[in-house]
Amino acid sequence: MSMNSSLKNVIILFSLSGLVAYGCERPNPNKIAGDTSAVLNDCPTPSMGSGPEVKPSSGTTVGVTSGGNQTSSVSSPSSVSTGSGNQPQVEKTELDERELDYSEALRTASILIVGDAPTVSQLYELGDLPEEQQKAKYEEMIDKMLSDQRFADTLVEFYKYTFKMGGAATTLGEPTRNTAPVLAAKIVYEGGDWRGILTQESSTCPSFNSMNHTFSSANCNNLPLGMKSSGILTDPGVQSLFFGNLSFRRNRFYHETFLCRSGNEQAGGEPTDMPPQDPPCSGGSAIPGYQNKWPVNEIAGACNGGRVDFHAYNAGNVCSNCHSTWNHRSPLFSQFDSNGVYQPLTATGEYAVFVPVSGSPKAKLSDWLCVSPSCPNGGSNTTAWKKVMKVDGIETPAPASNLSELGQQMVKDDEVIECAVKRTWNYAMGRADITEIGGRSWVNLPDRKDPNQQLLTMSKLVSLFKSNNYNLKKVFREILVSDDFTRF
Repeated sequence: MSMNSSLKNVIILFSLSGLVAYGCERPNPNKIAGDTSAVLNDCPTPSMGSGPEVKPSSGTTVGVTSGGNQTSSVSSPSSVSTGSGNQPQVEKTELDERELDYSEALRTASILIVGDAPTVSQLYELGDLPEEQQKAKYEEMIDKMLSDQRFADTLVEFYKYTFKMGGAATTLGEPTRNTAPVLAAKIVYEGGDWRGILTQESSTCPSFNSMNHTFSSANCNNLPLGMKSSGILTDPGVQSLFFGNLSFRRNRFYHETFLCRSGNEQAGGEPTDMPPQDPPCSGGSAIPGYQNKWPVNEIAGACNGGRVDFHAYNAGNVCSNCHSTWNHRSPLFSQFDSNGVYQPLTATGEYAVFVPVSGSPKAKLSDWLCVSPSCPNGGSNTTAWKKVMKVDGIETPAPASNLSELGQQMVKDDEVIECAVKRTWNYAMGRADITEIGGRSWVNLPDRKDPNQQLLTMSKLVSLFKSNNYNLKKVFREILVSDDFTRF
């Protein structure tokens, strides 16, 4: 044997001994992500039998005998064999490469829930357990953190971010901007019915003490005697902050927050491939490119008495695609003034918001909808959440004559329920607000035909949400203990 080959063998043996010493130590639960000082994959592959070794090449399968004639195989990235014979191959993805790491998951979950990293003792308490005991211990720790008072702080901040509001009053007569996010946080933290965010009839203006992490109930004072609250639909802070002409800013707030769709594009309406082809007014022509479920002749325009022409269009913009929905919904928010105080209609039917035309007059119903006797439905074109919504997958009309009815319709809407789940998923997975990432919902949890039954789907999470009386904390927990969250 030559000197060079002897030296080469010594180097190889030394390298392998180094791997045994440094690459094969027990997993360190406190290891920083990316630290390669103790990576089990660095260990030499042990011999599993006396069969021949097959050298890997691009697109081929590496076989390792494990005794007898049985062979396990690892494929190229495109597929993995499920055995011998005529069994079909199962598509392999990056998800298959992940491994359970409850210590790593605990770090992320702790920051998400209580806003702080776990203690060293917590990490060792979990990491030193045998692998088969770590799942139960991890879930126990998650449950404890979800009951921690610091989780209340997290939820308040989460809903301030989601609602894009928060803070005390800054001018005389202006309401606090805190009550809506605090109400939502209180309901979720206490494990209440999430639907109360839109339907709760009393104690809808609570406060939060950040020093002792506690909520205090209180009623809003912006409604006339005898009128019931309806969650944040009647919240003075929301109505004040999003005050604007014809209440379209208020409409956009509720639309984006509870449908997870941008109100500033085609998704702001109810797009359909088969819209009604009625012209805006008799004797006219249908609007090219109209794609809303509502008949366009039900909304106001220049040809039927409207002071704003919502029938206007050009090659790049069809106003009525969104406004056919918005105009049926916005009057419901329009009896609140700039301070969020509910105002009765005037003797001439004027609302508390203005029309963006010369003189800024107060709005009337005819500014949104066609209401003359010559209009469709004899002018009885009423307000609604949607023309049609899906309830448990079945298309259902969604009329609403007041905010209480609006809230009851919204919480039956499949799209609203799924949006609540999607926002929770986005937060747990460290993603941005849905309406900020391209104006669409990028959350895609289809009912996957995956051999790993632990992976979450939208139907699983929605079913869990509904079966637990719309307890959103249960959904959050389900995500945090799932394979999706605990594998890396």
